Amino acid sequence: MRRSTLMLTGAAIFGIGQALHATGIDIDLATDAEDNVGAEIVVYGKSYGKSVGKTFTPLKDVPNSITVIDRTQIEAQNLFTLEDALTAAPGITVNGVGSEDPSFLSRGFAINNYMIDGVPTLSLGFPGVVPDLFFYDRLEVLRGPAGLFSGSGNPAGSINLVRKRPLDTMQLRASAGYGSFDNVRGEIDLSVPISDGVGIRVGAMIQDQDQFFDVAHRNRIGAFGVGSVDLGERTTLTFGANYDRFKPAIQSGLPGLIGGLDGSDGQLLDVPRSTFLGADWNRFQSDTWSAFVELTHRVSDRWTLRASGLYTDVDRIDVYSYIGNQPITPTNGVTSHIAYRGDSYMTTRSFDFNGIGSFPAFGREQTLILGADYQANSQRQNFTRLSNYARIDVYAPLSPAEPPLDPFGPLPPFVGPAGPVTQVYGGTISDVEQFGLYGQLRLSPVAGVTLVGGGRLTWWDTDNQTLLPRELEPTGYSIDNRFTPYAGIVWDVSDTLNVYASYADSFTPQTSALPRVGGGAIEPLIGSQYEAGTKLSMFGDSLLLSAAVYQIVQSNRLFTDPDLPGVVQQIGKVRARGIEAEAAGEILPGWRINGGYAYISNQYLEGTNPLLEGISFVPVIPAHSIKAFSNYAPEEGALAGFSIGGGVTWFSATAGGNAAVFNADGSLRTRSTIVRQGSYAVLDLRGGYRISDAIALSVNVNNVFDRSYYARISSSGRGNYFGSPRSVFATVRFTL
Repeated sequence: MRRSTLMLTGAAIFGIGQALHATGIDIDLATDAEDNVGAEIVVYGKSYGKSVGKTFTPLKDVPNSITVIDRTQIEAQNLFTLEDALTAAPGITVNGVGSEDPSFLSRGFAINNYMIDGVPTLSLGFPGVVPDLFFYDRLEVLRGPAGLFSGSGNPAGSINLVRKRPLDTMQLRASAGYGSFDNVRGEIDLSVPISDGVGIRVGAMIQDQDQFFDVAHRNRIGAFGVGSVDLGERTTLTFGANYDRFKPAIQSGLPGLIGGLDGSDGQLLDVPRSTFLGADWNRFQSDTWSAFVELTHRVSDRWTLRASGLYTDVDRIDVYSYIGNQPITPTNGVTSHIAYRGDSYMTTRSFDFNGIGSFPAFGREQTLILGADYQANSQRQNFTRLSNYARIDVYAPLSPAEPPLDPFGPLPPFVGPAGPVTQVYGGTISDVEQFGLYGQLRLSPVAGVTLVGGGRLTWWDTDNQTLLPRELEPTGYSIDNRFTPYAGIVWDVSDTLNVYASYADSFTPQTSALPRVGGGAIEPLIGSQYEAGTKLSMFGDSLLLSAAVYQIVQSNRLFTDPDLPGVVQQIGKVRARGIEAEAAGEILPGWRINGGYAYISNQYLEGTNPLLEGISFVPVIPAHSIKAFSNYAPEEGALAGFSIGGGVTWFSATAGGNAAVFNADGSLRTRSTIVRQGSYAVLDLRGGYRISDAIALSVNVNNVFDRSYYARISSSGRGNYFGSPRSVFATVRFTL
């Protein structure tokens, strides 16, 4: 970023701090901790969490759709990773061609906004890996545009991961588990108060497992440490670090059968679920180091200032062989193999400074948030690719031998089964910086009505340079003063029921190798969402029911026209509409339910090809889906100590790929790559028994009826993945 931007950052932070001090308005802000697990679900600042202060807003009163997955649900369902949790989250579809780099789709778009403890970060995108949830107390999923507190991104939503922090009392938690496919996992988590106002928390985990498809293996180790120190009565310093080493085998999924010469669709394969089309030497290793520091200062009884910094370092090396993007036939399953090595290095830096609190007006308390944040991402990537160096038969796969792979220079030429093999290699460096000023006001002019308004100014900048095979001039572009508005209204029909409406905006930077028609810069994608809904709190605020309708329109999408070669048109527009309903909390003491229903209709509205208009732009997202989990643990009676629960996932029919294309004379130009899957349901069950206050046993059985289905579909080329067969996992937990 330019020097003027950095000066503006400093001036903005200083100005916000001075303004808050000058108001004389009170502050009430506290950090979240696991000993608040029984508190009401609320929104605090930029985090959707648990109530620990008077300025926190109940989740019921937030005019957006939010799902909170807490530690209780994480442990009950054995949601080890973020992918596991989002697979269980209502309204979210998990997809992606790379087995270890999934995409999380919400309301028709991929989520690319992430926060950790409310601080926006670029650390979870490639080459970052899907995080293990051992380091976190809970996660919070906002569906819909999240530009106000995250900056640039798709209008899909955001994911906030909330770290484990020191507790007020000493606690030791440990667990050991074993299950199908030699899945072994161990965890230990210790929190110790050193003295008044000083505490530490440390933990370590290990997991080693085979996978249900042949050859593939995963190994993961991680550790964290967090400390908290009160620097007087009004100031708290929290700091910590964690390390995560992940070593899986990567693949690109299965192909499908090619579409017919009559233009009919392709088909998904009916092959054993254990089929693995990578090589037995496929591997990658990712080493992730992360550190954070947070300083919280109470200016007065109502207002608090908070400054947070986050640094992440990722080293990742991918070495694997995968199939080309080619369909097969029922009688010929031979397809090409591509060998690849990628060395990727990334550092990210994030900083957030905000003030939050309340002030009296109209005879009621009003809430204000003001802040500034900064995000940066620096990457270096080197790769080499050997296309068509080997062949593999999908119906009888044999691993090809590992060829030499050098991502930093040329290799001697050699001949493969289909002829000479050509190496492609390269190296790039890239930097992304983003700075934003934001604010949000919750104003209640009359009893029972709350107006929510906010906005953000964002400065976004990127620089890229190709270093190999030959160095090129740097390229890049900037987006300045992009305003992102937010508005909402909440009407309390009663003490437990409200209705709401909201508007949110988003922008997504994009580039093109081709110039724009008529010249000029490529404009960012623009998304806008209108949402309306209702929320009902029941059983003394222990259960929250919510329902919402929404519409998202995204414009400025890029299209190429065969009649206008060499240029790109920025005329694309798509729309997603949907209905969502969710239940979260306790129906009765000890009986929890989490889950919901989602309906989505998405389609192209405008583009260069009129044949696309009205067609779904993300058919891999089911039009209808249900995800629900319930667990009953009686607190009294003969069954006290026992628990029983289960979950169900139901998806309506889905599809992926592109339709056949015909010439003007009716002859077939390209075959269909579409693959389709009908509706399916998967049932999971669990049971547990608490032997004593310290020891508890549980057994989880997933896919109880051993349903064969595809968890991800892409096209007839590749990227199709079977869901896991029936699996069992037993856990013993120790708490002191």
